[in-house]
Amino acid sequence: MSYNRIVIEQKLKEFLKEDCMFIDVSSKVIPVNAKASAKIFTKSTGYVSGLNELKILYNILNVSSSFKKKDGDEVDNGDIIVELIGNARDILLGERTGLNLITHMSAITTTARKYVKLIKDSGKNIKIACTRKTTPGIRIFEKKAAELGLADVHRFSLDEMVLLKDTHLRYFNGDIVNLLSDTKKRISFSKKIEIEIENVEDVLTAAKNGADIVMLDNMGPDQVEDAINLLKKNNLRDKVIIEVSGGITLDNIVDYLLSEPDVISSGLLTQFPSEQVDFSLRFD
Repeated sequence: MSYNRIVIEQKLKEFLKEDCMFIDVSSKVIPVNAKASAKIFTKSTGYVSGLNELKILYNILNVSSSFKKKDGDEVDNGDIIVELIGNARDILLGERTGLNLITHMSAITTTARKYVKLIKDSGKNIKIACTRKTTPGIRIFEKKAAELGLADVHRFSLDEMVLLKDTHLRYFNGDIVNLLSDTKKRISFSKKIEIEIENVEDVLTAAKNGADIVMLDNMGPDQVEDAINLLKKNNLRDKVIIEVSGGITLDNIVDYLLSEPDVISSGLLTQFPSEQVDFSLRFD
């Protein structure tokens, strides 16, 4: 997968600036022209991601890098991820920024893989997706990490797709028909329309009035099953994509798989990844 390198470079430079505005005073004990080699290695198990970003980071610092793993690889405790050669001060300048990024991204990737495995083991063909519940400023990295974890990235931004939430519906006094009708008049044909509903019966209204995707929000497994069965009974199941979201965790996701929605989305993937992967840098 290839994300906009210009955007990534700009963000990485901002991260470096945040960590060191002028000079790393701790590294003044190291001679200015001192050369060194170092390795970044794992201190736990999981799936690694953020390596392309790490390479770009050290390119910015003119430090050469030789990677022993690639994005999405499974790693064990003690595995060498990358070997670095360059100015010692520059290696240290990028150390914390690089480690922070791959630690966070790898946690998301590893967590996503765990969800994917649960779904695969159930025998169901259902997508797991992240959401816009991301950390401001680093969404591009968190979305990429989720994708490396084999999750769907959902929408990147408000520009990408229409998602009518309870707030939009309340503005229309709960009138799903008028909300969908007005939305269709105001947006491009190229944009899909998703609507969030909280009552089982509203799934029919949404499906009959042009919603491409219906999100069953904060419903229990039994309610999700009732909503999907209602669509089937009215020969509308194949007319819409069903997304289930809200309160879904590793502990209860299997219960939601039984009624076979198309997508299960969870903000936990990016906000609170359950799996952690630890890394460290050491000079040779």
